[in-house]
Amino acid sequence: MKPYLLRLKPKQDIRLELIRFAQAHNIKTASIVSAVGSVSSMKVRIADGKTVVSDDQNREVLSLSGTLINGKIHAHIGAISTKMGVFGGHLMEGCIVHTTMEVTLFDLTDDIQAERRFDSQTGFDELYVIDI
Repeated sequence: MKPYLLRLKPKQDIRLELIRFAQAHNIKTASIVSAVGSVSSMKVRIADGKTVVSDDQNREVLSLSGTLINGKIHAHIGAISTKMGVFGGHLMEGCIVHTTMEVTLFDLTDDIQAERRFDSQTGFDELYVIDI
């Protein structure tokens, strides 16, 4: 396992930058452990698996966690507004860094082989661990 600590900068898309980082470092299997920072806008999918909701106000990120498998991310993000309203869901393209975003990522490539396979029960590509 190899840890990474990276900083995303203003106007960067969180999802796209994490995918780019993984590709640049040849990371095949990773865990997104934590993130602190702020966003200027968010786009998330909610639990019904279809509805995408956007929000365009500055928020402080409370959590970001998930997995990154062969360039595909399954992650959830939650953030709070200045009026203490929480907004969050499945991380989509469109979650844009406001001032900064510090992300801790663990590269598990040497320890775990995994992929995403379509699951007819859920209708999504789901995690399938090949080797532990």
